Amino acid sequence: MRVLQAIDRRLGPLAALFLRPLVLLRRRLLGEPQNILMIKFWGLGSLQLATPAAHALRRAHPDSKLTLLTLSSNRELAEGLHVFDEVRCLDLGGAGWGALALRLYQMLRGLRGAGYDRVYDFEFFTWFSALASLASGAPRTFGFADAGVRRGGLHTDTVPFNRYWHVARNFRALAGGETGADVSARDLSRFRVQAAHERELDAVLKQGARPLVVINPNAGDLAPERRWPTERFGAVAARLAREDGAHVVITGSSSERDKTAAVLLAAGPHLSGRIQDLGGALSIGALNALFQRADLVLTNDSGPMHLAAAQGAPTLGLFGPETPVMYAPIGERVEVHYAPPLCSPCINVHDAKALSCIHGQPECLMRIEVEGVLKGARALIAAEGERKEEVPACASSS
Repeated sequence: MRVLQAIDRRLGPLAALFLRPLVLLRRRLLGEPQNILMIKFWGLGSLQLATPAAHALRRAHPDSKLTLLTLSSNRELAEGLHVFDEVRCLDLGGAGWGALALRLYQMLRGLRGAGYDRVYDFEFFTWFSALASLASGAPRTFGFADAGVRRGGLHTDTVPFNRYWHVARNFRALAGGETGADVSARDLSRFRVQAAHERELDAVLKQGARPLVVINPNAGDLAPERRWPTERFGAVAARLAREDGAHVVITGSSSERDKTAAVLLAAGPHLSGRIQDLGGALSIGALNALFQRADLVLTNDSGPMHLAAAQGAPTLGLFGPETPVMYAPIGERVEVHYAPPLCSPCINVHDAKALSCIHGQPECLMRIEVEGVLKGARALIAAEGERKEEVPACASSS
């Protein structure tokens, strides 16, 4: 991932220098678009947060076909959101540079042949997505702009990126849907869990009639510095299992199994079955099914945090290097813990989320203590228990 970011920064400006004249030649107004492409390569959470933008495009152009271009690792989530007519994917995994170059060529050729009328580039400031927008041949392409960041003027239309707005609102503004209000939980589309996903979860989940707590100790590959210390996750897991009778499930992708195993080890001895490591064991569908059942999701600032909040799970997000102003989970029952020193936030979208921590180990995350997280977790669990007790009564009276 870091290699690809370096290539993007070094080769992007050179390509833009030669291709900028094509943008000027193509800049013209057309009638109602019939074929629209949204580009969002990186970030499960960003795809979730882009659903209000997709709805804005649907409202503005109800008869248009809406296609998403993303990475192949995001396909299951993108299709499960049911907001796109088509999902096109680029596979970056398991290939040498020659094979990758061929895949890129095939992707660009396919975009050119699809005949898109408009392209909306939801990447923040990458050259690659801007070049892909241009290569599509669409008469109008839309992307973010900022006075301090150059992308070579490769988009025909630009929208300022507002660092004081939530990312979901910035996405919606790019799509032309700015309303003057923040994005709310009802504006999101969540992944639609199917019966097959429930069966997949049932095959591995050992939970009984106890509060179900999901812990996500990971934060993806783009900014792994967002992880709260492993030993603190372990301490919270142990105490919720021992003192509150909770069933704790630790989740992560296949590449994050070492992180989930480390949390299980840090939890120390516990009652058999009370803490369960499901790192690498769940598909995106089964993970969303797990979130639907959870009484609490405790998570780093990450993609799964946004999926959990969208599913309606009580979600406690831990923030440090990045600000919740832009990335707080959007849901009906969410809380964030953020105790920033003067240097936080130090990760932002304007510099490819490159960490510039002056302490070596993020002091912002070290300031979040186990006792404070336990207090917030228990409050959310109690509120969820009360809510579930009220549901049967309301249903029976209707």
